[in-house]
Amino acid sequence: MALAKEYGATDIINYREGNIAQQILEKTHGKGVDRVIIAGGDNDTFIDAVTMLRPGGRIGNVNYLGSGDFVRIPRVEWGCGMGHKTIAGGLMPGGRLRMEKLAALMETGRVDPGKMLTHKFNGFEHMEEALQLMKDKPKDLIKPVVII
Repeated sequence: MALAKEYGATDIINYREGNIAQQILEKTHGKGVDRVIIAGGDNDTFIDAVTMLRPGGRIGNVNYLGSGDFVRIPRVEWGCGMGHKTIAGGLMPGGRLRMEKLAALMETGRVDPGKMLTHKFNGFEHMEEALQLMKDKPKDLIKPVVII
C-alpha cells in the first residue's frame, strides 16, 4: 500500500477489510469504475472485476490463469450480455516501438519501475528461480529481475 501511494494512489482497497467489489461500489456510490486491471488472483477474480465495473467499462487482464477449466463471469453483473463490459487479456505486448516508448518513460523519470523490483538475482542460472517466484506468487513479490 505504501508503494501504491508513492506512485500516486489516493484510495486503497484492502481485501482483508471485506469484499473488494463491495468496497469499490461503496466508494463510487454504486456506479462502479471505468477500468479494472487484473494482475493477480484466480479464475474467480473475474467475478469481482465484472461486479465493480460500470456499464461500458473495460477489464484488462495481465494475470496468468494456469489452472481450471473456466473463468467465472456473473451473468447479472455482466448486464446479461448487454452491459458493454469489455475484457481484454494478454501479456505485455513487445515490439521495438513499445520498448522504445517504455525506455523513454524511464529515461525521462516519468516512470520508475525500480520500486517494484522486490527480488533481484545475478546470473542466468537464477532464471528458473525467478520464474518459479512468479508462478508461486509469494506475498512479498511484486516483480523479480534477473541481471545477466
